[in-house]
Amino acid sequence: YHNYTSGKLPMEPSSQRYIMEFEAGQPFERQGMEWSVVRVKGQSFMLHQIRKMVGLGISIVRGHTSLKTLDEAWGMKRIDIPRAPGLGLMLDQIHYDRYNKRFAGDGVHEGLGWEGQMDVVEKFKDDFIFSDIIETEGKEKSMMTWMGDVLPLHTFTPRHFESDVHEPSPLRGASLKAKREEKEMKNANSKENQAAINVDIVDQAVVENVPA
Repeated sequence: YHNYTSGKLPMEPSSQRYIMEFEAGQPFERQGMEWSVVRVKGQSFMLHQIRKMVGLGISIVRGHTSLKTLDEAWGMKRIDIPRAPGLGLMLDQIHYDRYNKRFAGDGVHEGLGWEGQMDVVEKFKDDFIFSDIIETEGKEKSMMTWMGDVLPLHTFTPRHFESDVHEPSPLRGASLKAKREEKEMKNANSKENQAAINVDIVDQAVVENVPA
């Protein structure tokens, strides 16, 4: 997973991670937005790993890259995988599978787990955690902004790990051009509005200074 974190080389032992499950739940709608709970179960994770895994998945689904990038991410070259916003990322459970397998049921130790409290846990997540995530996204729109403004600018061209050169992207160029034109249009409108306000102020001043 060297391409799913920062500062790791392909052959570093610390780049290896064991992922046991990765699934996306059934989509549902809240506050006019569509959501899906993505669950990842692994032995351990690296910095940004989950956000980059989700980011690449969204990039493929939305057509910004192909499954070829997913294959190339396991190779020896460097690929800048987009990092999805952190809102919504949470540690759901800590699993004690190895401990339970070794000690639980020996007549002395009890197994460690949440099986008897899952209904309470799920209600707490829905009432306090998920509701806050949904409310915050509705206000800040971090994911919507990332998908609409940031992701189209991303490039996925593999390059050597020591290279800092970014390959040109036609989509990125077109998006940057559109943003420049939009900014120029806003500036032009702002100047026109300011000129109109200045004229109104001058006209008002003239009226107020007319002798009775």
